[in-house]
Amino acid sequence: MGNNKPRLPLLPSSLLQSSHKNSSKPKIPESLDKTSSNSSSNTGLDRGSSRNKPKSSPKTSAPGGKPQVVGRTPQRLVRPSKKPLPASMSSGRNVDIWKYPPRRPNPIYPQPQVDLPAAPCDRTICKLPDCYCGGKDIPGNIPPQNVPQTVLLTFDDSVNDLNKNLYIELFEKGRVNPNGCPISATFYISHEWTDYSQVQNLYSDGHEIASHSITHSFGEQFSTTKWAKEIGGQREIMSAYGGVRMEDIRGMRAPFLAVGGNNMFRMLYDLNFTYDSSMPVYENNPPSWPYTLDYKIFHDCMIPPCPKNSYPGVWQVPMVMWQDLTGGRCSMGDACTTPPDAEGVYKMLIKNFERHYTTNRSPFGLFYHAAWFTTPHHKEGFIAFLDTIAAMDDVWLVTNWQALQWVRDPTPLSTVKSFAPFQCDYPERPPRCTTPKVCNVWHKGSVRYMKTCQSCPESYPWTGSTGVPSPLNDI
Repeated sequence: MGNNKPRLPLLPSSLLQSSHKNSSKPKIPESLDKTSSNSSSNTGLDRGSSRNKPKSSPKTSAPGGKPQVVGRTPQRLVRPSKKPLPASMSSGRNVDIWKYPPRRPNPIYPQPQVDLPAAPCDRTICKLPDCYCGGKDIPGNIPPQNVPQTVLLTFDDSVNDLNKNLYIELFEKGRVNPNGCPISATFYISHEWTDYSQVQNLYSDGHEIASHSITHSFGEQFSTTKWAKEIGGQREIMSAYGGVRMEDIRGMRAPFLAVGGNNMFRMLYDLNFTYDSSMPVYENNPPSWPYTLDYKIFHDCMIPPCPKNSYPGVWQVPMVMWQDLTGGRCSMGDACTTPPDAEGVYKMLIKNFERHYTTNRSPFGLFYHAAWFTTPHHKEGFIAFLDTIAAMDDVWLVTNWQALQWVRDPTPLSTVKSFAPFQCDYPERPPRCTTPKVCNVWHKGSVRYMKTCQSCPESYPWTGSTGVPSPLNDI
């Protein structure tokens, strides 16, 4: 894309000035107001990328004077949710988590032998949908302007009442993708302090649930067996007590991004995980696309040990590094030097988004812990950015798995609205857990409380003792 392409608008200082010190809500400027009648101004939203809006979309004020924008989004497609409660939930019978076992897509082309030293990637034999070398090249050789810009919003660690309201504010306020489906995120969930009734709610709403281990420990020295107990065990726990199908828990992120080299990736291969998203990539201009571990990784290893052997069919969703406003780099949004006001937060997000959007449109990662949003100006700047990109016709906020499906089957903007993996019909998912049971279970000399709409465990689930029949419990 040319250098003359207009950039996305930056928030003027009047928008978010001192918002963390002043309780009054700022007004939305015309440059970002999706209802502004002056739609011909030369901003990043007026380049043929903003979603179709009515000619007249009046602004109203909600209680308290907060601006409320109406009539600016396409018709929202609501995912099916009014389903009968399965008998296994209402009666408390055990759920068979192995009914839908985990699996990776079957390969079409020959693959290298697993766990042998990885050779440099050869693009003539590493072919989609099975294999991709990564780097800056766009899958399918689609011109950048015809590539949907995917945005990957992810959250790490436990899910509970401390972050429940944040997720409601982000995902239950009518923000939708260009096809009308609600925006989605990926949750890398660790076990301790997690409310599994809320995990079921996120899964029911169409978000991706992925494994972040049971104990949330540094794993660079773990054996393959220990990795299996941590990552595979957490997959079992989320399936048994969160109602998530095993086949839908496809990915993982290592705690503290402390990957375990060959041991960790052999575990992913053996347990039929599809991808990992733990490895930062320093090279970011242009940024890298996801790649498979059939062959040697092309980038520097930022946090060793990285894999050196071949693990065919296992994907890496790279954590392309950001640059903050001081020039420093970070692999997660909350690890950057955060500006002191909401306007600065917005500018930092726009700066990093544009590096993807104006080059090769590789997936743009918004990798966070929910605690970062407890600072008011962090959340305010982020939501202003979220509303900016959610109004663009060529931007899609999807899960990591959905983005990988696009890489495996590159689909141009002209037809992506009908791209099957970007749809939001999940009839096989359970209903939301509205009346969870509270399980009082014993763990390490004290009582723990677990919320779930599934069967209560006899004891607190842990590594090697997940409470469900599993070969991992006997390792």
